[in-house]
Amino acid sequence: MKETILEEERVLPVLAVRGLVVFPGMIVQFDIGRKKSVLAAKAALDTDSRELFIVTQTDLSASEPMAEDLYKIGVIARIKQVVHTADNGIKLHVEGVERAEIMSVVQNEPYLTGSVCVCKTIAARHTARTEALSRIAQERFEEYIRWFRQVPPDILLGVMRQKDCGDLADFIAANISLDFEQKQCILDELHPEKRIVKLNGILSDEIKVLSLEREISQKAQEQMDENQRVYMLREQMRAIASELGEEDNPQEESDEFRQRIEKLNLPQVAREKLLKSATSPRPNTAARTSHEGAPSCACTERKRALSCRGTRAPKSAWT
Repeated sequence: MKETILEEERVLPVLAVRGLVVFPGMIVQFDIGRKKSVLAAKAALDTDSRELFIVTQTDLSASEPMAEDLYKIGVIARIKQVVHTADNGIKLHVEGVERAEIMSVVQNEPYLTGSVCVCKTIAARHTARTEALSRIAQERFEEYIRWFRQVPPDILLGVMRQKDCGDLADFIAANISLDFEQKQCILDELHPEKRIVKLNGILSDEIKVLSLEREISQKAQEQMDENQRVYMLREQMRAIASELGEEDNPQEESDEFRQRIEKLNLPQVAREKLLKSATSPRPNTAARTSHEGAPSCACTERKRALSCRGTRAPKSAWT
């Protein structure tokens, strides 16, 4: 299995970064603006190797990180390109070379330098177990990107080409959206088989979270659609009432009563009964109106008939 060998120490400029984890073989570009960071990058550029040690801060709020604010494991990276920005900052284009551990901080001013030791490793033997773990990682990665978003084709090809389970774990972790603590957990693990196991666990947890997010989002969208449908129906009812020339709009009255009921501090049972009564459909006004628009209730017709005869209706007729 894989053994970790620490080579002789080297003194390199140290670049502390916030929220970013660089892996071996990873090519990344990012901006730096802190004075110590800029000076560390310039110091690396003055060497033939153009290398520096990139390590992630444990405390993102530390503006002037010290040794205790840094993770122990980082990566030795080679600067490939430098672009100066308008605000006196620098955009670095670097490539991770190999894992390394910072043994001590040599100087703090004018920039950080540290004594670092390369974590030289021997690849684990290719076995049925490592092959199975690699296939599980590839399958979960494919499921992850289906839940998450589109991934560039070159990343998909890179995942399929990786043969070593440790390198596969590094490649996937470097190219998916994870918290920096999770990525650092993968970087810290020097054993390739244990590293791919950790990655599989992280991917499983992320897939569960993404699935719940999708479910919550769909339910919220369905509720919004339902609210929009109800709103449109109410607006249509108001428009119809307005076209018919009705002075009183049943829906508006219902809404007004509901608002009044909601403002009252009523017991739950009484409140529910009143709300049910407020939302109950009113009798059809057309049933109380003749084709000519005149009232046509039984009382009116009876009164009209009685007036034509010139007689009074029996007392029992009004009861």
